[in-house]
Amino acid sequence: MNIDWSQLITRDMKEAAAAVARLNEAQALLTRRNEAAATQISRIQDRVETLGYGIDAGAATPQDEAEQRTLVEGLKAWKTYKFNLGNVPRQAGWPVSPEWPAPPALPEISAVPEQAVGAPA
Repeated sequence: MNIDWSQLITRDMKEAAAAVARLNEAQALLTRRNEAAATQISRIQDRVETLGYGIDAGAATPQDEAEQRTLVEGLKAWKTYKFNLGNVPRQAGWPVSPEWPAPPALPEISAVPEQAVGAPA
């Protein structure tokens, strides 16, 4: 009987392959979450800037100013979330059991009714 040793797969090889697969899955999830956060940040920043144009021009209503203040708080929350996502790979449990930060609430932007832009369905 001839044994083809090139076909040998050891337990260490299987464990290494499983570790690579876990890492790839965790990195893909991190990428998706970062992309969703970046989309929300961009969406909120755009509306904050648009409202700022009206405020600077003296054409904004008190409701516009209130919306901008609320959105600035939401923007800060999304930026903090995105920053915290960047720290996930530094955790001791990465990539096997990372503790994911909770995403902030999606802001309501009256001028852009599709609130879930870039958010997971």
